[in-house]
Amino acid sequence: MGLFDIFKKKKIGSSFPENELEKTLMEAATKASARPQFYQKLLWNDLIVLTNGNHGISEGMQTLEKDSTVALVTFENGQIPVFTSTNRIFDKDIIKEEVPYLAIRGQDLFGMTKGATLILNPYSDYGKELIPQEIEKLMDGSIFEESNDKVIEEDTQIQIGQPAAYPTELVNAMSDLFRRQGLVKAAYLAAISMGQSETRPHLMIALDMDGTMKAVTNEAGPLAERIFKEGIIDFIQLDTKNDLSQYFLTETQPFYKR
Repeated sequence: MGLFDIFKKKKIGSSFPENELEKTLMEAATKASARPQFYQKLLWNDLIVLTNGNHGISEGMQTLEKDSTVALVTFENGQIPVFTSTNRIFDKDIIKEEVPYLAIRGQDLFGMTKGATLILNPYSDYGKELIPQEIEKLMDGSIFEESNDKVIEEDTQIQIGQPAAYPTELVNAMSDLFRRQGLVKAAYLAAISMGQSETRPHLMIALDMDGTMKAVTNEAGPLAERIFKEGIIDFIQLDTKNDLSQYFLTETQPFYKR
């Protein structure tokens, strides 16, 4: 579920943003179009929480067993501080000493803290309050439906094609996962960019599948993040009524078939 570490001193010379989650957090602050990617990475990436250090785990990197009980540090108002990287703990020198912490995948953390309000990066210039209703929508996937209903205020050129550098490791890992899950009938891959604001295309995996997207992406999302660390990956379910799905069905071949 997560990893444990004690960190002994503040790292010097780090800057914000230092990972893809922090990049999308910055973008989401001013661009509604970046919010689905932010929520996606928030769910799939490791988040940092502070602990009281009294959970019986020896110092160093350890894997938590299922159903482990950990006492998380909370603020006086009951809100739980959460960080997008270990260096965010020390922003603005509010915390100066060594602290025990846990790195826990977002969706695992949200399941553990159900009903609580979380404060993302409370000491940083870029942060966010995550209220219980928002977390619930994030966990059941409905927040992505809301985020996708965006208005394009000017003509936007969408470019779609095959990736210039084929992500063989990602494709192989996704194929193995889909084969094990048994829900995906076929999976397609493309690189897509919208307008001039995107400096590089992001990957899109389109799924012809049984069941809900959440049943697949609960595993596929974190796996994709671990393999394809420096970019954005979107998962969509094919719908023969829209043009984007038609591109996958008529212009490409599936990289996986059940």
